[in-house]
Amino acid sequence: MREFELLQPKTLSDALDALAQNDAARRPLGGGTDMLVDLRAKRVQPDVLVALQKVNELRGVARVNGHVRVGASTSIAEFLKHPLLTPYRALYQAASVFANPMIRNAGTIGGNIGSASPAGDTLPPLLALDAQIELVSASGTRTLALDDFFLGPRKTARNANELIYAIQLPTDENSPATRSCFYKLGLRQADAISLVSVAVWLARKGEKIRDVRIALGAVAPRPLRAKRAEEILRGQIFSETNLKEAARVAAQECSPIDDLRASAKYRRRMVNVYTRRMLEQAWQNL
Repeated sequence: MREFELLQPKTLSDALDALAQNDAARRPLGGGTDMLVDLRAKRVQPDVLVALQKVNELRGVARVNGHVRVGASTSIAEFLKHPLLTPYRALYQAASVFANPMIRNAGTIGGNIGSASPAGDTLPPLLALDAQIELVSASGTRTLALDDFFLGPRKTARNANELIYAIQLPTDENSPATRSCFYKLGLRQADAISLVSVAVWLARKGEKIRDVRIALGAVAPRPLRAKRAEEILRGQIFSETNLKEAARVAAQECSPIDDLRASAKYRRRMVNVYTRRMLEQAWQNL
């Protein structure tokens, strides 16, 4: 690794001041589970890292104004035990298969989002749950839909002088009439990068699907919502015909690649299979 300067601010104000130069050579550092790998591989070569582990304002989980607000420095392990977070089933399932216990203890939700890997485990569940992201800079805070945050592989809407401050999870997305599910397909059970991941969220009204969201990971340049597939199901009776068509369209909406781990054809086929399975599972558990 090339040499770099490590800053360790203790307050949010100091952390923002360290980034205020809007200098791309300065990068925030969360748990470091992605950043250190990228540094060793020379994918990123910052001159300055701003470590956030001591900034308490970025920690904490609370119910605020109709949503659950999760500080960006909340670890993946905390998702598995915090009472306000464990009911978000898709997110809980993603946290359960995130790397290994050591990485879950260190890795943060803000770091996983900020890395913007197309295969990031928590990203499809967060998209399916209609999460919003709070970004903070020395000049103020702005909030945007997480679906608008991802621009491409490792590219986001975060400005160089901003930090990911928190994630907002709507509480009405977690009512008895709704259900979310997640599945990650990998080459092994632990420490696996996703070949395909699928998260769904369903809201039921009688025998009809009142609302639905389908999110896909590792099959496009960025995590994405399968919005054409959603439209096929929204407001319709839950039927085998509608389910098959939605799964087929979801597979068409993605744009996977061939690599050493799987072919594009295989990934597209698995999107079809697991979209259908997750929708069935969510409906059956309502």
